[in-house]
Amino acid sequence: MSRYVQRCAGIDGCRTGWLVVEACSNLRDANFRIAPNWNAIASDADVIAVDMPIGLSRNGVRQCEVAARKIISPYGSRVFKTLPRGTLKYAQKDWRIANQWSKENGFGGISKQIWAIRPKILEIDRAISPGLQRRIHEAHPELAFTRLNKWTPLDSKHTAQGLAARKHLLQRAGFTNLDDWLQRLRGTGAKADDLLDSCVLVLTARNLLQRRAKFAAEVVERDSRGLRMAIAY
Repeated sequence: MSRYVQRCAGIDGCRTGWLVVEACSNLRDANFRIAPNWNAIASDADVIAVDMPIGLSRNGVRQCEVAARKIISPYGSRVFKTLPRGTLKYAQKDWRIANQWSKENGFGGISKQIWAIRPKILEIDRAISPGLQRRIHEAHPELAFTRLNKWTPLDSKHTAQGLAARKHLLQRAGFTNLDDWLQRLRGTGAKADDLLDSCVLVLTARNLLQRRAKFAAEVVERDSRGLRMAIAY
């Protein structure tokens, strides 16, 4: 009788969709692919860690984000403040209107960075449910890399040094195919940091599977839909 092999997945958004890395216990056998939208991912992984906000508060303030910024201090700005749920009613072209609405309601401004990923936030929000959160977890690569680097935040992933450090840590963790994958990434619309972020989220998913994961906030909040607002790493 064959033994069931548990699988983990790390997912990060990229310009052309979602970059998905899936693996079993042996990371040398991991694989990656790009899905055009969330529903096309169709992963059968036992645990999925995704770098995208899940659960949106009324005012856009989530304690898991506040705690996450402290963990990676002095680089807390790498964790964006998420959208208030009410801004999902606006079209993508209406950032100025949504930004004004948020300010008028006392929620503060909305950064262009978080607004740029609003379509992906909306994709997950439409697909997720409290029940699915038993398998699909919000995570953050910066927290995952900090943990992997013995609790020391890395240089920015937008620098050659930062990318090299991330690649080195992942290779040491067991991802032996990164050079080949980075070559295959060319022309896909995804960037090197998208791939490396997805890989480190596989390690977060494995921590979740093995009950070794940490969470950015001690008290877990839930939004108006009952979605858990928690960042695993």
